Amino acid sequence: MKPSLPTRRMREHPDLEQLKRQAKELLRGFTAGEPEAAAEVAAHYRAPDASTFALHHAQLVIARSYGFDSWPKLKAYVDGVTVRRLADAVRAGDLSQVRAVLHTRPELADMQMSYGDEHRPLHFAVMHRLPEIVKLLMRHGANARAGIHPHRDATSALTLAKERGYHEIVAIIEQEEQPEADTESTPEDVRGDEAARAAVAAGDLEWVRAQHAAGTLVNPVRWDDGGLLTVAVRNKRPQMLALLLDCGLDPNERVSEGEGDWVAYSQGYPLWNAAALGNLEIAELLLRRGADPNVHVDSSGSSVYSAFSHKQWEMVELLRRHGGVVTADTAAIYRQTELVRQMLEADPRKELAEEMLRFAASGGDVEIVRMTLARIDWPRDDPRWFRILTEPLYFWHFIPWLYAGNRELDRTTWLPCFRLILGRCQPNIPGSFGRTVLHEVGAMRNHITQEESTAFAAALLDAGARVDLRDDILKSTPLGWACRWGRTEVVRLLLSRGADPEELDAEPWARPRAWAEKMGHADILVVLNEPRP
Repeated sequence: MKPSLPTRRMREHPDLEQLKRQAKELLRGFTAGEPEAAAEVAAHYRAPDASTFALHHAQLVIARSYGFDSWPKLKAYVDGVTVRRLADAVRAGDLSQVRAVLHTRPELADMQMSYGDEHRPLHFAVMHRLPEIVKLLMRHGANARAGIHPHRDATSALTLAKERGYHEIVAIIEQEEQPEADTESTPEDVRGDEAARAAVAAGDLEWVRAQHAAGTLVNPVRWDDGGLLTVAVRNKRPQMLALLLDCGLDPNERVSEGEGDWVAYSQGYPLWNAAALGNLEIAELLLRRGADPNVHVDSSGSSVYSAFSHKQWEMVELLRRHGGVVTADTAAIYRQTELVRQMLEADPRKELAEEMLRFAASGGDVEIVRMTLARIDWPRDDPRWFRILTEPLYFWHFIPWLYAGNRELDRTTWLPCFRLILGRCQPNIPGSFGRTVLHEVGAMRNHITQEESTAFAAALLDAGARVDLRDDILKSTPLGWACRWGRTEVVRLLLSRGADPEELDAEPWARPRAWAEKMGHADILVVLNEPRP
């Protein structure tokens, strides 16, 4: 049985004896026929038999209910064998401790620190230049291509090693990525459901019925792509969808990521896709069978949001008839100014304004930003300002690969939104891994013009943004970032405001000139070489 979704939440300081008691209580309840115990066992254990169900079976159910695939792994977590412990051992360069942790829990080699922190142990091994630990982590399944949000392109373990000139680590990673490389663990093949997905896409009802009859029909939902129901929706297979629902598949295709004290959920893939496609027949089928229009697909919103973003107005009305809600984030990001005004008048809580502010800043609605700021009383140095202040930098509606953007909107509104927010906070508030908003301006993407990015940089500098602060991963100043990402006019502006083009106190690989050379920005090298007073 594929590991099931967590149904219990781990307390802050878990106790093994308490977990043992929970297993014994579950065993007693199940053998006594208690409905709640029977439901929990059925959720995590295939075809349970009360006459043979023993304590070790109950312990397995308890482990799965907390998001672990075995009792020993749950016990190891409680005993402190966690991804944070592994990361601490890596940072300390303790090879024997790293080996001991991986022996108990090899899956930690490729686990990120938390839902909001995408550092992995391999990142620390590279940044501390520990080749033997890099090799050990790679042999236990670490992914050297996984980056750290929000600049994953610049922060994978392999990219960090290459750009720092750690050639011995690059060689290890490339060797260990070869198919014939030795491994010390066999990670679960999360893409091993291709036959089922192909059958569903082709509408092969008999194949699905046969698998269900044999007890081998499973639905491993992918965090980034949904499961079999989603495949049926995308391929417009209502009969297949109905059959899969008859087989007992979850209409919301709920999936989790993480473990123990941090578990994230994503759900609603089938209805979200039906909404995007405007397929009313399939959406109605899903809604009749229990799909929730208000649950969220990670980073993609609810089905109502999906319908709204794809301009499927009939779908919006269908979902609303079934309880779907146009939420604050949807209204704000799509510049529904009057709807937001009504929401704020109906709900005076500052929490609503706080939620709306982020999405208004992202969507670029000046009036909504103004309305929400009027209800917010954060101190100027509140760390929450960092995220709000960076939202206008993305020009969200114009991101090239973003299906949901509305490119008919005015793109000149993000700068006034930015200035309004900047007027309420300190310009040097740090974000994750020590970067500032001025760093972020140096990394603005190619769908934003040089002129636009320079205007944001000027606003920050006029407000007192510092040019000498370095982040913790690229070890670079805002000038270094602008050199890396090719923001020539931002480079010119920073130099005119006192930024040091040499930075002799920086790591050699993290200096502005080094970034421009590595990334092939000849025009920036010309600017760096210009004489200055």
